Amino acid sequence: MYKNKINIDWLDVVVDVTHDPKKLSKGLTIYLDENHDFGKAQKSYSPLYIESNNKHVLKVKSVDDRLKISGNFYKWLNGQNITGCASIDDLVLDVVKRFIEMGLIEPTDEQLDIIKKGQYRIYQTHIKQDLIFDNKQLALNYLDQLKKGGYYPYKPKTIYQNGVYFGQSSKRWVLGYYHKGKEIDQKRIKKDIVNPELKALADVMIRAEIKIYYRQLKDWDLMFAWKWHDVDHLDIFFKIHLKKLKIPNFNYVIEPLKIKQIGSFIIACYVGILIFYMDGQQSIVKE
Repeated sequence: MYKNKINIDWLDVVVDVTHDPKKLSKGLTIYLDENHDFGKAQKSYSPLYIESNNKHVLKVKSVDDRLKISGNFYKWLNGQNITGCASIDDLVLDVVKRFIEMGLIEPTDEQLDIIKKGQYRIYQTHIKQDLIFDNKQLALNYLDQLKKGGYYPYKPKTIYQNGVYFGQSSKRWVLGYYHKGKEIDQKRIKKDIVNPELKALADVMIRAEIKIYYRQLKDWDLMFAWKWHDVDHLDIFFKIHLKKLKIPNFNYVIEPLKIKQIGSFIIACYVGILIFYMDGQQSIVKE
């Protein structure tokens, strides 16, 4: 089993970019006080869903002249998230540049410089680590063992057909594991852009995912993008949390598979020898 480095899989950020709120909303809601005083009315723009060329969407919402962007940035940009990116700054900047190309926003050079420095707030993020196995069956066996015997301190376990989650109802952070190949197979309506090589990689992959909400980002001092600049430090930080997962000895998953394969080989050899012997006996009878 090989473990990839930590990557960013989903983001909810607010950036300061010049834009037309009417252009980036599906409507406007006005809130009046009990006196129906329009002079003191508060307004809220409805979110707009922006579809990329690969049919994935990001949700945008204009909030106090700033823009809130939510969704899987990497999948929106690349059409798949079997591979990934470790830099929040790169993902956000690439999305902002794409919005500029689409004529949706007009940030100033100063605003772009602020984004490049990571001076904006993160409200939610999902990070991932991919576990790569020698074959698909080993990956599925590993997930099955997590379902049966996996344990994370103080986080109750919830089991699904293609995954297992620890602390799913938590408002701070959730840990989940699922088989990436099966997730792709289950998407009937909207397929990711996956070539045969990527699909083969997904079939031997178990994805470990941590969903981190605002309160936990605050406790971990990770609310701002510039706090994520040291990618190597964050890789170590999150792997420490992943190591707290208690799992059965994986040798018990691998060895039975080897024994089964060896047993099948022995049976095949025995059948081959038996057929050869019977053919020989028939030849002697004919003579």
